[in-house]
Amino acid sequence: MSFTKDQLLTGESLIVLARQHPFVLAWPVVLNILTLAILAGIAFASQVYWLIALDVIPLIYLIWEYLEWHSREYVLTDRRVVRQEGVFSISSLDAPLDKINNVFHQQTFMGRLFKYGEVGLETASEQGTTRFDFLSHPVDFKNAIVRQREMYKVDALTAGKFPQQSIPQLIEELSSLRDRNIITESEFQEKKRALLEKM
Repeated sequence: MSFTKDQLLTGESLIVLARQHPFVLAWPVVLNILTLAILAGIAFASQVYWLIALDVIPLIYLIWEYLEWHSREYVLTDRRVVRQEGVFSISSLDAPLDKINNVFHQQTFMGRLFKYGEVGLETASEQGTTRFDFLSHPVDFKNAIVRQREMYKVDALTAGKFPQQSIPQLIEELSSLRDRNIITESEFQEKKRALLEKM
């Protein structure tokens, strides 16, 4: 089951939907090729050709792994980060943006080469640190979370949910995001103007 608009809260917007890198399917694919090669060799050597049909077992395994990969989604909205997975039964984990203290990513040399890696969220909730493994384009996903988290703070402040003393600090954070090309100059100016109007 894919994350749908029906699962969004009232007024919530979907920002990014990401998946693990297809590299996680490498082992099932290799297993199928090796099994087919071995069975074909035995079948032709012994002239018992029905043996090739046994390749259906690793093929079923590959199909199942693909379905699991396709159903495992990492969703960023303007309010939360969601990990949803499951083919028949669905489980999900939500991390509200205002509970996320730190976002980090890690990539091995192979990860940098093939553009996959790990993204982690350190939250103020009981969940502690949540890790998303083998995520495709992890830097982009991490930056999107950081950008959306800061936007959420600004939106909350303009709605009167944060004290005015936070305004200079938020403007500095927005400036840092702009300098790192996480938000655009026009987005920075728009949010800065909204913040200054609250002072």
